[in-house]
Amino acid sequence: MARKSQPKKKPRLGGPPTGPPNLLAGEDLPQPPQQERSRRAREALLDAALALFAEHGFEATSVEEIAKRAGIAVGGFYSHFRSKRQALLVLMDRLLAELAAIDLNVPPGVDARLVVGVMVHTGLRIDWAYLGAYRAWHEMILQDAALAKQARKIEAWTLSRLRLLAPVFAQAPNVRRDLDIETFCWVTNQLFWRLTETNLENRDAVERTVTAMLAHALFADER
Repeated sequence: MARKSQPKKKPRLGGPPTGPPNLLAGEDLPQPPQQERSRRAREALLDAALALFAEHGFEATSVEEIAKRAGIAVGGFYSHFRSKRQALLVLMDRLLAELAAIDLNVPPGVDARLVVGVMVHTGLRIDWAYLGAYRAWHEMILQDAALAKQARKIEAWTLSRLRLLAPVFAQAPNVRRDLDIETFCWVTNQLFWRLTETNLENRDAVERTVTAMLAHALFADER
C-alpha cells in the first residue's frame, strides 16, 4: 500500500535544527585554564591576536608579536594554543557562537521593517567586533583546504539562519509580491559576508544604508 505523502512542515523561527560547524573538532587544544590569572592571560592573547590580525593579516602576524602585545612570554602562548592557526579557530568559533545566540523568535504582529533593522544592526555589530578574525580567516581559506571546506559550511549555516526569517517577510502586508524571498536571503547572506572583509570608517552610515536597501528591496514604498 502506497504511503501518503506528509505535508511539508513550515520553517520554524526558533533556530536551525543544527548549530554552526564545530571548528574545534579534532583540535588538540590545551586544557582550558582553571586559575583566574591564566584565564586572563588566555583572553589577553586572543584580544592581541584579534587586533593584530585586523592590522596586519594572518601571515604578517607572528606568535612573538601576539605575545608581546598581550604582555606575555612566548612560552605562555604555547601553553594555551598549539599554533597561531589554532588561536584563529578559537576566535572564529566564538564568533559563530555569538551569531548562533541571536534570538530569531519574532512575536506575531511585529513590523517586518523593524525585524530588518534589528537583523542588520545585530549581525553587523557582531561581525565587526571580529574584524581581525574575518581578515585572517579570508586569508587562510585561500591556502588551507580544510578551512575552505569549513568556510563553505559556515556560509551555508548563516544562510539557513536567514531563511528562518523568510516567513516573517513573506507574510508582511506590504512585501513586494514579485520578490523571490529565497533569493533575497541568499543575496543578503553574501552581502553580510562581504561587509566583514573591510574595516569601514563610518559604520553607522553603512548600517543605515544596508537597512534602507534591504527594506526597499523587500517592501513596497508607502505612498
